[in-house]
Amino acid sequence: MNERIRELATKARLLTGWPVGEVEYQKFAKLIVLEVLNVQENLMANGHNAWHLHKPTKQHFGIEE
Repeated sequence: MNERIRELATKARLLTGWPVGEVEYQKFAKLIVLEVLNVQENLMANGHNAWHLHKPTKQHFGIEE
């Protein structure tokens, strides 16, 4: 497993060894989407044109600011 994904899964409490429910999976999904948005923001900050990806990605996943 990718180390960053493992960190996000741990943050969402998926790797506790305890049974997990919908809340944990929703949190994990949101953390993944926020990570994608963060990558896009970093690209944009470094002069790459990722604006065409950022807003549609947020809208597709229902992430509000």
